[in-house]
Amino acid sequence: MDHPSEETLKRFAAGTAPREENRAVVAHLVKGCSACARKLRDLMEPDPVPRSSYEAALDRFDQELIESLESSISPAQTLRTVLSFPLVPPEEERRRKKG
Repeated sequence: MDHPSEETLKRFAAGTAPREENRAVVAHLVKGCSACARKLRDLMEPDPVPRSSYEAALDRFDQELIESLESSISPAQTLRTVLSFPLVPPEEERRRKKG
């Protein structure tokens, strides 16, 4: 069985192979070549991204998001929303109940 070259499989995986070359690769794979299917799967699998390449950006994003949220919402407003009742000092609450 003639196997497609590594370059042919790379073009196929990237979607840059000409139509006839694509047909030849598909025909070969349909015949059941597990070796080429494995190579193709390896070529199509994305490279792992090292944590160090995105961790600093995520930390910066998290910090900026937290700062933005904290500066846009007052603590009383947050408590009112979370607890679902108006925050009234106890003295004023008693006056309202008497009045």
